[in-house]
Amino acid sequence: MGPAEIREWARGIRTDLNHGGGRRIIAPTIEAWAASHAPRAEVLEVGAGHYDHRHHFRAKLTTFDADPDQHPDIVGDAHAMPMEDETYDAALAIAVLEHVDDPYQVVREIHRVLRPGGRVLAWIPFYQSVHGFPDDVSRFTAHGIQRLFELGGFEVTRVDEKPYAGLFFQASNTVHYVFPRRSHRRWVRVLNRVLFLVARAGYPLDRRYGLRLRTLYLGTDLEARKPAAG
Repeated sequence: MGPAEIREWARGIRTDLNHGGGRRIIAPTIEAWAASHAPRAEVLEVGAGHYDHRHHFRAKLTTFDADPDQHPDIVGDAHAMPMEDETYDAALAIAVLEHVDDPYQVVREIHRVLRPGGRVLAWIPFYQSVHGFPDDVSRFTAHGIQRLFELGGFEVTRVDEKPYAGLFFQASNTVHYVFPRRSHRRWVRVLNRVLFLVARAGYPLDRRYGLRLRTLYLGTDLEARKPAAG
C-alpha cells in the first residue's frame, strides 16, 4: 500500500467516524451525478443542511432548506416550495426525506419544480439511529423509496441498497448507535472509537466473502426522472 492509498484509507476512517459510512459510500455517486449535468443546467438541492456539494457541480446549484441558520440560497418549507413549476433541470435530496412530515408531498413538490425530463438523485436511510435536523420522522426500505418516487410521478431508473449492506459495515454503524461518538462521557467516546475500529477492520471480509445482510442495510440511493412532456 503506497502513501496515496494510506492517506485515502485514513480519510475513509475519519469520514466513517465523524459522519457514518453512508456518506463515504454515496460521495462518488453524488460526484459522478453532479458532473453529468451541463454547465447551464439549474440544479436544486432540497434540504441542503450543512453539507456543501457545490464544488462537485459545473452546473448552477441552488440550495434550499427550512433552517435559515444553514444559510441556504432559498429558505422555505419543502412541502410547499416557493418556486414556480418546471424551474429546475435536476434535484438532489440526500438524507432529507426521513426528516419531513410528509415525504410523499415533498416528492410531489420536487416533481412539480422539475422540468420535463428532469432528473433526481436521492438517498434515504433505513437502518440508522434516530437523529435530529430538526426531527427524525420516517424510514424507507429500498422498495419503499422506489414506491415513494413512483407515486410522486417519477420514472425510477436505479435503486441500490447493496453497497450499504455488509455484516461488519452494519456492526460498525451499530457501535455509533449504542455508544454515541458525541457522548458527554469520555469513556463512551473512547469505547466508540475502539469498537468501531474493530468492526471496521472486517470491511474487507464483507467484500471478499459477500457477507451481505439482504434485509438490513444502512440506506438506499435512487435515481429517477420526470417523464418528458408529451
